[in-house]
Amino acid sequence: MDTTQWQRANSDRLKSPTGWLALAAHLWLDHHWMDIGGDPSFPGHLGSDAPSDLHVQAMTIENEVRVRTRSQHTLKMQQSTRANSADAIAESESSIRDLPAMESASLKLPLGLDADCPDVLILADRYRLQAVRRNGRVALRVRDPESSTIQEFPGKFWFPIDAYYRVSATFTPYPESKWVTQANSKGEQAGVEQVGEIAFELDGLSVQWIVQAESDDEHLIVFRDAMCGQGAYPACRFLNFSVPDLHGKAEGTVQLDFNRSYNPPCAFSPHTLCPLPPDSNKVNFAIPVGERYATRNERLQRMQKVMGKLPEPSRIVPLDVEWGERKSMDGYDRIHLTYASEAGDRVPAWLLIPHGVQRAPAMLCLHQTIAIGKDEPVGLGEQESKRQALHLVRRGYVCLAPDYPSFGEYRFDFQRAFLEGRFESGTMKSIWNNMRAVDLLCSLPEVDAERIGVIGHSLGGHNSLFTAAFDSRLKVAVTSCGFCSFRKYYGGNLKGWTSDRYMPKIASVYQNDPQRVPFDFDDVLISIFPRAIYVMAPLHDANFDVTGVKDVLAKVEPVYEQANAREKLKAAFPDAAHEWPADQRDAAYAFIDAILKR
Repeated sequence: MDTTQWQRANSDRLKSPTGWLALAAHLWLDHHWMDIGGDPSFPGHLGSDAPSDLHVQAMTIENEVRVRTRSQHTLKMQQSTRANSADAIAESESSIRDLPAMESASLKLPLGLDADCPDVLILADRYRLQAVRRNGRVALRVRDPESSTIQEFPGKFWFPIDAYYRVSATFTPYPESKWVTQANSKGEQAGVEQVGEIAFELDGLSVQWIVQAESDDEHLIVFRDAMCGQGAYPACRFLNFSVPDLHGKAEGTVQLDFNRSYNPPCAFSPHTLCPLPPDSNKVNFAIPVGERYATRNERLQRMQKVMGKLPEPSRIVPLDVEWGERKSMDGYDRIHLTYASEAGDRVPAWLLIPHGVQRAPAMLCLHQTIAIGKDEPVGLGEQESKRQALHLVRRGYVCLAPDYPSFGEYRFDFQRAFLEGRFESGTMKSIWNNMRAVDLLCSLPEVDAERIGVIGHSLGGHNSLFTAAFDSRLKVAVTSCGFCSFRKYYGGNLKGWTSDRYMPKIASVYQNDPQRVPFDFDDVLISIFPRAIYVMAPLHDANFDVTGVKDVLAKVEPVYEQANAREKLKAAFPDAAHEWPADQRDAAYAFIDAILKR
C-alpha cells in the first residue's frame, strides 16, 4: 500500500464501526450497578443520539462484567470466533438480528493487566458493548456505529508527502518488555508496555526513542516534535512500524515513514485514554509531514467565517475616554465612563478601582443577558451571584464592566453595521469592543498590563472565551454557564445563536446545522492555550448541556496535560441549574488569584 492509500485507509478506520469515532462512552465499573442510557442524569449517559428511554445497568465482579436491561430494548450476545472483539463489533446487521434477545448477560475477561473480552453485547440492535481491562481496572466501552459524529466527520487532513521523511532506523528490542507508569491524556498515571528503542538520523541529528507495544504485527512510537501545536496535534503524534523478524539478532533495520504519523484518538474522541510521550521522545525540531491539526491562526480563521473578520488595526481610533461621575464606595471608587471603540461609536462602562492601588491586576467583567447590562456585575442589580466586578474589586482588582451592544445604556444598530460592512455579527462587534476595553485597562496607571483577565456568566461566559481567543493579553479566562458543543446545544438546534446580537451567519450561511458550522468550542479553548481557563458548568444547565461541555474539555485537556500546564485548565460541575453557586464563585476567584497574583 502506498502512502496515499495508507492515509485514506487510516481515515476510513476512524469512521468504521470499530473506530474511535463510534465510541459513545468509556465507563469505569465497580461492584455497584451503573445506570447507562439516554437519560442525561445517568453516569453512563450515551449522548444526545441515544433514545431517551434507553436504560441498562452494568457492574463488574472479578473478571466478569454483568449487564442487565431496565427498558424494553433488546440485549444480545455476539460471540467472536477469535480473540479479537473487533470481529464481533463489525458483524453484519443481518447476523445480529438473528441472535436471541436476553434480559441480562455477562462478558468474561481474559486474565492480565490489560485485556479485551472477545465477545460483544449488542444493545437495541445498535450499540456494541465491549468489556476491557486497562491497568487492572475494568471498563465498559460502548460504541455506536450510527453516531452522528461519524456521519459528520469530514475526514482527515495531511501535509504533502515528502520522501525525505522516510528513514531507515535501527530497532533494538529489550530482552524482556518493561511495564512502566506514565501520564495519559486524562492526566492519570497508567501502565505502558515498552518493548525497545529505535535510533535514526534526521536533519543531521541523532535520535533515539522508546517504542511501545501495539499489536502482534506493529509497534508504536508516541512522540512530540516542533510541529505539535503548529499544524499537528499539540499533545503528541503516533507512528507505527512493522515488527521485524530479527532471526535471533540483537537489533534490526526497520523503515519509518513519518508521512504516516497520525494524531492520537484523543484528538477525535473524548472517551479515549491516549498515552503521552516519555521525555526521551520529545524533540525540538519539526517533522512537517503526516496528519495535520489546526493551528491557532487556522482556528481563529474558522471562527471568523461565522463571526465575520476581526477589524484591521487601521480601524483603531483613540480611546477618547469621557469620564463621568466618580463615587467613593467602601474600599474602592466607582467611575462611569464611555470610550471610543471605533469611529462614531462609544461604549458605556463602569470602572472600579480599589483605593490606594498601583499596578494592580485587572479583570474585564462581562455581564449576562440582562436589560441593565453592565450594572449587574458592579452590584447595581439584584443578583448577588452575578456581581463579579464587585467581588473582585474587593480582592484588589481593577475591574472594567462594559455594556454589550444593545444592553444597558448602549444603543447599537446591528443592521446598519452589517450594511456598512463594519461587522457581520454582534459577537465580533463585542469582541472588538472588549479588545478596546483591554486597551483602556492597559492605559491606566493603576493597572499592571501584564496581569489582566476576563470573566463572565452566560452571555458574558462565552464572550469571555471569544475575547480571550482573539486577545492574547488576557492571561486568564473564566466562564460560567457559557458554552457546550454546538452539536449538544438544544440537541443541535442552533437557533439561539443566530440573532443579530450573536452570529446570524449560523442561520443564513450554515442553516443552523452544527455539522456545517466550521468551528466549535474546542477551537475556542485551544486558541486560548496555553493561557489559563476556568470552566463552571452546572449539571442541570438547560441552556448548555453539561455532557457537551465535557466533550469539549476532553479535546482540550490533553493539550494542557502534555504542556505540563494542567493546573491552568480547571473545570467544576456543581449540582445546580443555570446559576453560579457561591462556593464555585470563590473557587473561580482563587483560580484567578493563583494566575494574576503570583
